[in-house]
Amino acid sequence: MVEAFGAEIVNKELEAQYLALCPTCAAMYNEFMKHDTNAMTILRKELLDSTSGEVPLTLGTLNTSIKFVEKHFLDFKTILKIEK
Repeated sequence: MVEAFGAEIVNKELEAQYLALCPTCAAMYNEFMKHDTNAMTILRKELLDSTSGEVPLTLGTLNTSIKFVEKHFLDFKTILKIEK
C-alpha cells in the first residue's frame, strides 16, 4: 500500500488515500511521484477532472495510468475537493 498524496496535498491520514500497487509500481510511485510536488499537483488535477476513474500517470519513462473502482474514485474526489 502506498499513500497517494503527501501532506502538501492532503494533510490528513485517510484510509481512502492509499493505493494497492505491486511492489515494483509502489517503488516507482514513491520515487517519481512522492518526491515531486509538481507531479502530485498534476495527479490531483487529473483526478478532479476525470469522469472515468482512470487517470494518466508518468513514472520516470513509463507512461501508464491508475484505474480506480467507483467507490475509491469518488472517495478520492471528495478528499481532494475538501483538501484545497
